[in-house]
Amino acid sequence: MNKRKVIPEILNRKSSVCFSDKPVSSEEINLLIEAAKWAPSSRNMQPWKVIFVSKKDDSYSDVLASLSDSNQVWAKNAEIFAIFAIFDDKNINKKFLDIGFCGQNMMLQAEYLGIATHPMGGWSEDLVKKAIGIPEKNHVVFVLALGKKGVAEELEPELKIREEKERMRGDNKDNFNFSNWDFN
Repeated sequence: MNKRKVIPEILNRKSSVCFSDKPVSSEEINLLIEAAKWAPSSRNMQPWKVIFVSKKDDSYSDVLASLSDSNQVWAKNAEIFAIFAIFDDKNINKKFLDIGFCGQNMMLQAEYLGIATHPMGGWSEDLVKKAIGIPEKNHVVFVLALGKKGVAEELEPELKIREEKERMRGDNKDNFNFSNWDFN
């Protein structure tokens, strides 16, 4: 792999379980929003709705409780949850694609700013919707934990191992091909 050509934010971004208690500033949140809003969007519909819930908000504990038990163990240290949702079922595949781009832009900007992130799929949609008042016809696509990067040495042993685990990807031949589906 030619790491010199790939931007550092892509190579360094990881799903962190290590957050400090330092606040994420309003300016940083605004930069995350700017990065996310410039994501590719089919027909420029920008179908995403992103709700930021900080530890200062009354709904924080309800959002935390909506997460799977295994996510709650580390997510309780995140300063902010960003809930990524889409509205209605029309063109849902395009909306899922668009909100994925939106989230990736936000995560790469966060990495640039020194903000740790961890996207989650383990949560109860009904509980998330109830916690922050998302109307029934909308869909929660994922929850993103955000916070300033913490110190791995301060984590519980199991989380420390998880945080320090080397980020790996498979061989290109396992996921990429040219001209046809020829994966063996």
